[in-house]
Amino acid sequence: MQKTGKSTRLWRNLLVILIILLIIAGDQLSKIWIRSFPYDGQTICNIGFIQIIHWQNTGVAFGMLQGQVLLLKIVSIVGLIAFSFIGIFVSRRYSYLANIPNRIAFALIIGGTIGNLIDRLRFGRVTDFIDPGFFPAFNVADSALTVGVIMIIISLLYQILHEKR
Repeated sequence: MQKTGKSTRLWRNLLVILIILLIIAGDQLSKIWIRSFPYDGQTICNIGFIQIIHWQNTGVAFGMLQGQVLLLKIVSIVGLIAFSFIGIFVSRRYSYLANIPNRIAFALIIGGTIGNLIDRLRFGRVTDFIDPGFFPAFNVADSALTVGVIMIIISLLYQILHEKR
């Protein structure tokens, strides 16, 4: 019986690592393609209402903290360490955090953070390219971060509502 538990834990950990690696690879490969277009602000193509655009962002979401490269590198590294700590150690203590959706959510957050951190460390800015027009441009890493955070929020809200019953 204990062997099955170890095997299940191994597969869950491999799933998390695989998701992290897929997010990083997809993010970096898409950014390499976008950076092959030389002009910042250049529209590459339109897909329905979404423009694919080459955009370099020295800040974070919604244009905040523009030019604060060192601060954003530090915040990214601290965030990465914090989410890794939460994902590994805290979920062992609080079993409701150790379910598959939360593990996937933590993997998305960690993969997205690493994807954007690579850009910040290499270039001092992040390459964004998905522009829906009604929202600031973003990239694969931003998408993974957003989906991961939403999944965690839903999970915690579900847990709170479930405990009240």
